[in-house]
Amino acid sequence: MKDQAEQLRHIVARLRQKDMDRGNARIITVTSGKGGVGKTSLTANLGICLVQMGYKVIIIDGDFGLANIDLMLGIVSRYGLKELILGQMELNQVILEGPSGIKFISGGSGMRELINLGSHQLDNFLKKIDELNDMADIVLIDTGAGATDNVVKMALAAHEIVLVVTPEPTSITDAYALTKIITSIRKDVDLRLIINRVRSAAEAEDILDKFTKTVRNFLGVNVGTLGSVYDDIHVSRSIREQVPYLVSYPNCRASRQVEYIAKRLIEQDTGDGRNNQGLVSYFRRFLDFFQI
Repeated sequence: MKDQAEQLRHIVARLRQKDMDRGNARIITVTSGKGGVGKTSLTANLGICLVQMGYKVIIIDGDFGLANIDLMLGIVSRYGLKELILGQMELNQVILEGPSGIKFISGGSGMRELINLGSHQLDNFLKKIDELNDMADIVLIDTGAGATDNVVKMALAAHEIVLVVTPEPTSITDAYALTKIITSIRKDVDLRLIINRVRSAAEAEDILDKFTKTVRNFLGVNVGTLGSVYDDIHVSRSIREQVPYLVSYPNCRASRQVEYIAKRLIEQDTGDGRNNQGLVSYFRRFLDFFQI
């Protein structure tokens, strides 16, 4: 087992050093303290908005159990990350294109399969995933929900984490619990908050203010803010129609607010290359958390 672990580390280290002068994709994980907060819908629409702004974007569905980014985009995907990881498919066979040119890779149990790969399989997978640096400026990784071990590891593997919260007390307390776990392990992450399904600007401002102050006072960490999205009827309607609201209802209030969030996300890039780690480095960090 130790020999295998050493081989895997050498493989990832070699790929990480390769083509250092080439620009890497910006990796952002989108997560939440509990399910049902609209995280996946928000991820899909945020990705589409970034595409409309001129960026090349790929969404990776990283939910271990319920992979549904394809449903949000109205596309039926037969294959995804699992087939790529197991070497059964090539990259161009699992990447699908959705509305407005957004590209995505369905997930399912793919990340779980990654943990159990042998060194040769991992080598092949990382070589394939490295090609995404030429295909994407930004990669959004939609994690599962909750403070489970796998969700925490997926979130921590990126330098940028977007945390989606709703005004519900359980959502706020669960988001705080997840933040506490994340920041106890890594304090150098760029953690930013989005309040979803708010009823007013005052409500959003109150939650953002109280949450960030609580985290700063009790955890000693500064949490950034990206904005809020109103509880817009067009959001639930678009989910039923399986067409993102940025496409079907571009002028609705939720669409305009996601546009604001996308602009904030671009403006808040550190500019020092720290967030442009690329997927090889991301998966290296993810595997490191399993101490292989």
